[in-house]
Order: sequence, then C-alpha cells, then structure tokens
Amino acid sequence: MVATPRRAAVSEGPTLHKQITMMSQRGGSHPAPVQQRGKLGTYKGVLVPTCENMWGVIIFLRFYKIVGYSGLGYALLIASLSFMVALLTALSLSAIATCGTSQGLAGVYPMLARALGKEMATAVGLVYFLGIVFLAVLEVLGACEELEMVQHSLFEFTTHINAVRAWASAFMLALALLVAGGIRLISQLGLVFFAVVLLTMLSFYLSLFGAPNLEPIDAPANATGPAPSGLSTANLRANWGPSFAPGYEFTDCLAIFFPCFTGILSGANRASSLRDPASAIPRGTLGAITLSFCVYVSFLILWAAVGEREYLTMEHGQLDELIYPSVKAAQIGIVLSSLGQALQCVVVAPRLLASIAADGMLRPMRSLARLTGGEPKLALAATYLVGAMCVLIGSLNAVAPLLSMCFLTCYSMMNLNCCLLGLLKDPHWRPRFRYFHWAVGLVGFVLCTSIMFVIDWRYALGAWLLTLLVLALVVRTNAQTDWGSALVGLRFQLAMRSLTGIDIKAHLDENWRPQLLLLYHLREEESHGSRRGSSAAAGWGEAEPPAEPSSSSLGDLVRGDVGHTHERMFSVAAQLRHGSGLVIAAAVVPGASADSLRAVALAEAERARMDSLMGRMGVRGFCKTILARTLLEGKLGAIQWAGLGPLVPNTLLMGWPWWWRDEPEKYVPELVSTINAATIHEKTLLLCHRLSSFPGADEELSGFIDVWWIIRDGGLMLLMAHLMRKHRVWRGCDLRLHLVMEAGVDPRAVRSNLHELLRRINIEAEVEEVLLVARGSILPYMRTSAQRSFEEEKRAAAEQANPHLHSRDEDVRQLSSASPAPDARLAPVSRRSSTAGHSAASPHSAASASLAPPHSGRRTS
Repeated sequence: MVATPRRAAVSEGPTLHKQITMMSQRGGSHPAPVQQRGKLGTYKGVLVPTCENMWGVIIFLRFYKIVGYSGLGYALLIASLSFMVALLTALSLSAIATCGTSQGLAGVYPMLARALGKEMATAVGLVYFLGIVFLAVLEVLGACEELEMVQHSLFEFTTHINAVRAWASAFMLALALLVAGGIRLISQLGLVFFAVVLLTMLSFYLSLFGAPNLEPIDAPANATGPAPSGLSTANLRANWGPSFAPGYEFTDCLAIFFPCFTGILSGANRASSLRDPASAIPRGTLGAITLSFCVYVSFLILWAAVGEREYLTMEHGQLDELIYPSVKAAQIGIVLSSLGQALQCVVVAPRLLASIAADGMLRPMRSLARLTGGEPKLALAATYLVGAMCVLIGSLNAVAPLLSMCFLTCYSMMNLNCCLLGLLKDPHWRPRFRYFHWAVGLVGFVLCTSIMFVIDWRYALGAWLLTLLVLALVVRTNAQTDWGSALVGLRFQLAMRSLTGIDIKAHLDENWRPQLLLLYHLREEESHGSRRGSSAAAGWGEAEPPAEPSSSSLGDLVRGDVGHTHERMFSVAAQLRHGSGLVIAAAVVPGASADSLRAVALAEAERARMDSLMGRMGVRGFCKTILARTLLEGKLGAIQWAGLGPLVPNTLLMGWPWWWRDEPEKYVPELVSTINAATIHEKTLLLCHRLSSFPGADEELSGFIDVWWIIRDGGLMLLMAHLMRKHRVWRGCDLRLHLVMEAGVDPRAVRSNLHELLRRINIEAEVEEVLLVARGSILPYMRTSAQRSFEEEKRAAAEQANPHLHSRDEDVRQLSSASPAPDARLAPVSRRSSTAGHSAASPHSAASASLAPPHSGRRTS
C-alpha cells in the first residue's frame, strides 16, 4: 500500500523482500530446511532444564512439615495457588515468546526490555536477579541442613547458627570458584546433578509406597520417636485439617512452598539454544509446570497418608526410618541435588546482571558488563558478594519469603505488561499463542500481588518500594520547580522523559507504526466546488460521486459532504487507529499572513473545529493550522516541522486533487513537489481518492480485502491492511494477497514460503495468486531512487551484452522516469465489498500511495 522509503518500513518489512526472494530463488515448492545444528528441542532445551530448576530442596526437607502443620486440605490449596501463579505467568511468557517482535531475544531480561522498556526492565530485572541469588542461598542452606543430618559433628565447632553460616559461606565460595573455572565443566556437572535428583525422588516414591515394610539398611537401631505407619485412608482423614504452630502458619507454609515454582523462566533463559523458541518455550514451560504440579500433589498426598501428624511434625528424623534402601545415600543425594540447583543459579545470575549492566541504565553498574575471557567475571564477583551476605541469614525458612517476594514481583510485572499490551492493541503485539488474553495477564497480576501481601505485607511493600527506588534511580534528573498544579507538572515531566528517553533510530527502524500527518487545504472543496460539474461534463472522470443524504450518524455525516473533505480523511485515520500511532491534522490557510488578526482568528476557528471532529471520531492526536503565502509553501513547511522527537509523522495523508485538470500547469507541479518532499524526508504518502464510497465508522463489512502486493514496497502495505482488519468495520473481512513479482521465480515456491513467512510474523492472510510481470517493470516501485538507479545501470549493462535478453516497452520507460519515489495503492472497499488494490500506477499517480475504493466494476464476494 505504500511508497515506502528506507525508514518507512515495518519492523518485518526490510526482511520480507529478502526472505521471499531468497526462498523463491531456490526453485523448490517447499522451504529449504534451516540448518539448526546443535540446537535443542522442547524436551532437552526447555522441559528438562525447567524441571531441574523447580525440583529443589523444599521437596525433600519441607513437604512433610507443610502437610503436618497445614493439613492436606490447606497443603493442596497452597500448591494450587502456587500452580495458578506459575500457570498464568507461563501463559504471559508464552505470549511474549511467540510475538513476532520477540524473535531472536535470548533470555528473560531482553524480553522484559523489549516489552517493558529498558527503565522498567532494569528495575524488575534487578529484583529478579536478587530472587535468583536468594534461590541459590536457599538451596545452600538446605544442603547445610541436610549435611548436619549426615554428620552432626561437622557443626559442633561453634554455635549452631554460626556453623551453618560458615558452611554456607564455604559452599557459596566453592560454587563461585567452580563457575569461574569454566562453563563447559558446569554443563557436564548439571546432567550429573539432575540424575541425582531423579534417583533421590525415585527413592522417596519407593519408600513412601513401601513403608513400613521396606526398612533402610542403615536405619538407626535405637530410634524412639514416631515412625511411619504406612499408607492408609485413616491417616488421610486425620491429616486433612490444619494444626498450625508458630513458624508454620498458613502464610509461612505458602512462603516456604512457593519457591517450588520459581524456575519457570529457565526455558526463556535458554532461548538462544533452542531450535524453535516460539514453539519450545510455551510447550516445554507449560509441560514442566503441569508435570511438577502433579509430582508435588502426589508427594503431599503420600506424606499425608504415610504417617500420623506427630511423625510429620517432628523437628527432624522423618527420613531415618523411611528412606529405602539407604538413609545416608538419600541424604547425600539431597545435599548434592541442592548444591546442583544452587550451581545453576550461580551460573544464570551473573549473566543476567551483566546484561542489565550492558544497557547502561545505571552508571555505577556499567563496569559489571565487562567480559573476561568471554565470561562476566566481575558480575560473578558481585553475585558472590550478594550471596555471601545473604547466607548469613542462616535459616531456610527465613530466606523463603524473601525469595518468594522477588519472584512474585517479577511475575506480576510480566503479567501486567502483557495485560496492558493486549488492552492497548499495540500493532507489534501479535502473539501466536492462542491461549492468551489480556484478562489472563490481569488475573495473573492480581493473584501475584495478592499472594505477596498474604505472605507478608511488610516484605511485599519492601519489594515494591525497592523496585520503585531502582526505577527512580534510573530515570532521575535534576530537580525542577513547577509552579502550578503538581499533577500537571508530573504529567509534563513524564511526557518530557518519555519523549527524550526514546532512541529515535530504534523507534523508527524497529518499532515502526503509522504516525499520520493529515494535510489539507482549508475549504479546498468550497474553492473548487464550482468546477466539479464542468469536470464531470467534460468526461474527465475526476468528479466525485454525488453526495449522499445526511444523517444523524457519524458515518453518514462524514459521507454527506462533497468530495474527499478532511472529515472523510479523519474517518480513514480513525480506522487505522489500531496502529497506536499519532495523528497530526494540519490545515493550510494560503494567502494569509501570520500578522493578520483576521487570518489568525480564521485559523483558530478551524483548529477548534478540527479538535471537535477528532474527539467525536475517536482520533487521538493534535491539530494545527498553518498560515502561508501559498498552498505549496504551507505543505512543505508542515512536512518539515510537524511533530516532536519520536512523534514526528512518518506518513502523509492527503486528498487527491481531482480538480487538477482545471489548471494542470499549477496543480501537477504542486503535487509532484509535495511527493518529492515526502520522498526526501523519508515519509510514506497516502493519497485519498473517491472516498465518498469509503465505509463509515458505523458500518460492518464482510468479504475480502484483496491486496495486490509488490514485495519490494517493504511490507508496509501488508501492515496497513492488517491494521485496518483490527477495526470493527473491517473485522469481518479476510485478507487475500495477490503477489506481484518479476518473471523468473517459481510461483509455487513463492506461495509456499510466503505462507510460512506469514505464519512467523503472525498475520492471517491467504495467498490468492502470484502474478509474474516482465523483468524491469517493478523498477518504479523500488523503495529508494538510489536502489532504482542501481537496478537501471545493471539492466542497461545486461541489455548491452545481450539486446534480446530483456525488452522494455516505451510505457514502462515513461513510468520509470515519471517520479523519483515508489508507488503503492491501497484500494479499500465500497460498502458491499472490500478490496485493497496495489496496482500499477498511472503517470499522474506514480510515486504515491493511493488510498481509494475500487472501480464500480470490481466487486468481491
């Protein structure tokens, strides 16, 4: 649909032509397989690592106490609440991972930065970093607790709490040194540790099912405490209700259990190693969460059925008469599995910290992004220091709520972000994951925040205050005095920070969306209305259709005016509003002077009229009037100066001058100069023609939107049609593509690979046909004049070498030299059909994007 210069392309646009051209040149009917040597699938790349990070020390050391104190009923409720938090967050993560703009983002932090923005992602990422460090600390403390059960004499050299701190500090130092030694060794040890976890869990299952008949070979001979009585429904009934005690209230049990669901982001952390992240992350993460929930529930039920409450709530010793075949072997397995889990955390945390530091949002952290031998050694040192301080807490139960707060804060922000993206209908938010809705993110955010305050409202406030404090440090500026309303001053400062904080180059190249400059001549229809009849009588075909009767509805009000008045162009802008871009309406008042009181009053009246019209039509943006000596001077001034920073319009929306034949020597150069200015300033141009047949905002169409798409236009035409389908007027229409390419490609290969490309960028469309045209006939549609000149020189050299190889007729030669910019046409529908046409332009409309309904003879059912 578009004359799209280099910057006026959607984020996928610059790659569409290259990908389709390369695929078509392969000559096959199927896409060539992409080489993915060494890449992992769903099972090895996501499901196994996620389970490995979720199955930690809590399963082995706290499940029986959770059941004993809270009862099986509350224990299942705790497990279900934690599962719902993980499930809803995994759905939001799946939506982010399957969004077209998230492709190639390796890791949780890049995904957060792409979705939340670097400022908020830095704050949330640091809280997530603390959560990973706390998880490592929790596992280390769990290993120390079980090591004491293996050999109590190792903890007798000082007081118990100091002995735990000493051993935990030694373990943290050993893990940090092991990570500093190299990642290859860590990868090999990870498989060993996971195997130990599986064997230990298998031993627990076997022991719970076989108790009390299966006795450990090294069971204590003089045990006097309660013993497991074996699985029975009597134990289930007796252990169903709660028996809370200080330190094991409901909130304490919830805080202790929740870390079992803190490893759900492991798949996203390994996105760069996955063969197909968009498919593997949702399937693997959801599969791991569901499998883990089943494992946890089964353990809780077995513990409730295996013994009486006195046995479950003992201070220690539950495993001494239960674990088969060896208690010592199981205890050593628990120690090793806990240290393996902590090792994985020490591997991930420095890389997360280094990626946050590399963005440079916090100046004191920038040095942590430095790599030594390809590894973030400084970030590893910082991780160790934080972990070494945290292990001094010395208690697993005291660390668990801190860990839960950090992860719940991160989860809540991810859910809130996905909810807002869904509500705002951002054009780049196109998740292919079908089971996500913005309500999922909202429920996830509410549930995460509620659980935070249920666990401990003081810790919850501390976590949010820490996040806001880091955010304030990121966005802080010099204090300024605002006289007047504090709210107005705050809004002004936020607006200034938002505008100045956007990287304009990245905004234009990666986050392209149509930001319209609606440009028109004040009362242009009234100025030329007297000549409409003569134009029609002369058979020039430029007269607009007769006006329809006015009505009270907004759609009829728009169509009731003659010609393509700016009211109709506002209707077009309203139907493109799902692009979430800005609209600046500029009315040029020619022949007026800025120092004339009458001209200024006229301009202000027109601005108030435009403002009211934009409000009624739901068009978000600003309006202004331009006083200029000539119409062309006003248009060129608006093209140059409209907008501010990243809010500079990148798309011009103008009316087709149907009166141009009255004075062609005046109006044709004026239009061409406007087109040249748009091309030079790298702006897309949409020319509205015959908009009296354009549907109003109160209509609902059905049928098809047919897009005749020339691949070399950069993809913007496809984006415009996609955005229009999001409006309720066009929602019932299907999108069909008629691909226009030069001869010499395989149409079947193009069709097959274009279907695959549309699937990857999450735009629903059907490829109706592939039209092959003569070589060289697409040259006028090239994105830049430099590219067209290069193709001209290459073709001239080829013709000189072989005059009979390619022939070009005079019409194509005239069309190529008619204008310096490309052409694209979007022909939306009449009221009974919907057609988007990208056709060859006439010499008068070359180098423009024309927005017009189809001719009366073209109908689509």
